Amino acid sequence: MKKIIAFTLVAGMLVALSGCGKTNQGADQTQKQADVKTEAEKAETTDKKSFNITWVSCSTESEFWQYQEIGMKNAVKDMEAEHGISINFTTVGPATEAETESYIRAFENAIASKPDAIISATQVPDSTRSISKEAMNMGIVVNFTNCGLETIDSTEYADCYNQYYTTISADVGDLAGKIMLEQLDAAGIPKKGIIAMEFSNVNPSLQPRMDNFKAYIEANSEIKVLDTLYNNNSLEQAQADIENQIATYGDQLIGVYGANNISGDGIALAVENAGIKDKVITIGVDSDPTEIKALENGTLDCIIVQDAYGQGYASLKNAVETLLQGKNPESEQKVTMAPEAVTTKNMKEEKYAALLNPSLLAK
Repeated sequence: MKKIIAFTLVAGMLVALSGCGKTNQGADQTQKQADVKTEAEKAETTDKKSFNITWVSCSTESEFWQYQEIGMKNAVKDMEAEHGISINFTTVGPATEAETESYIRAFENAIASKPDAIISATQVPDSTRSISKEAMNMGIVVNFTNCGLETIDSTEYADCYNQYYTTISADVGDLAGKIMLEQLDAAGIPKKGIIAMEFSNVNPSLQPRMDNFKAYIEANSEIKVLDTLYNNNSLEQAQADIENQIATYGDQLIGVYGANNISGDGIALAVENAGIKDKVITIGVDSDPTEIKALENGTLDCIIVQDAYGQGYASLKNAVETLLQGKNPESEQKVTMAPEAVTTKNMKEEKYAALLNPSLLAK
């Protein structure tokens, strides 16, 4: 944690002891949402006309997180116009998701700057919970988008954050499995053989993307789904993994599933280099320019997209409304947004084009 010179040893111990843990969800959650700030602080906040909000991104280079930021920046403009306020919005964070220690430092530094609100997404929830709780204890509104501190069915760490917007990982896996089988049928490829899986890293909250995909395929076909290969968000590793699978399994390989955009990029490049786009069905998750181009030329057959723009927009809008009202206006602390399947056939339609590339929505 960032070394705050003004903190005494005793204060540091108190912060450590206040780290997130199991709570009485009924009483504590109601109290948390009602009392984000003390009564005196509420009165002061609701009279404020200017707010400082920091977006602690887990990857400033990733298009997915940039798409989230577009939603936030649009929400800034809308909230300023609607409420007659000004918002100083800043972005901090490491270049890549793999730089988790840098992410934690960026979060700690954001807390030290004492903004009114922090919005974040974490790849390392275990390391983020205590500092998020520290921020909440300081009266900072902390919202998470897409990747939060706990799974969707957990309430163990409800006192560590104000609001969480996400897509259920199990829904992503189920939809990807359904589309894979439909695409195999449409291509006239028998549902026998092998499907490979590729992902960035082990993350308990995202693991259902893989587990549910595999379960859906194996429950509805005779296809064998290989264990997931992890690339630590390295495009080179993702491409190498799939090239090895192509070389190993040859004509037995009938499908490849990559559960994030870097994995989808690696799949597209490997399939293009091998010249087998008509022999396999390929599905990625989340979009970026490489994947969009691959969808256009057929080296990807489908991209399962989350509403990155919508999640980012909602997280900032909620933070502002929480600050203005002195409490969280949402009735549920976790709000989910369904994934969508974008294919070569529908990718030019306005709705799907914006989901693929939220830059089209930037104000």
